[in-house]
Amino acid sequence: MKLLILSDSHGYVFNLEAILKRERDADAILHLGDGGDDLRLMAEYTEGKPCYICKGNCDSVAHGFPETIVTEAEGVRIFACHGHQYGVKYGLQKLYCAAKEAGAQLCLFGHTHSPCCEFEPGFTMVNPGSVAAGSYCVAELQDGTVRTENKSLARE
Repeated sequence: MKLLILSDSHGYVFNLEAILKRERDADAILHLGDGGDDLRLMAEYTEGKPCYICKGNCDSVAHGFPETIVTEAEGVRIFACHGHQYGVKYGLQKLYCAAKEAGAQLCLFGHTHSPCCEFEPGFTMVNPGSVAAGSYCVAELQDGTVRTENKSLARE
């Protein structure tokens, strides 16, 4: 399963469209907040694919997006959030503990606009960066294993 991970699009729909066109073979899309409505505008590219959206600190309560998403795909338990509620700009410990407590093998967060991947055996933390800056992540999930790659519109 190919999971397209996005965050912090902040209205930059041209970048979002370019990413969705490039990664059109994604099986599912997860937006980690601050622009979830941008993804809703791209129905032409997302139709027929499961799309999950977390609430970011810049998203209105009226959107009805959940603060966190805990789900499972291909035997991988996923914990996803925007990250502001865990203070990710000041460290990842609170988020790490919440994801581990949820039994996650893959923890996804945004908010900082800085792409990163942190690994330990059986656990991966990923920030795809910011769609507004042209960065995103693709995760391949298969038989309980995770392989991630942070990507950029500028590098390809």
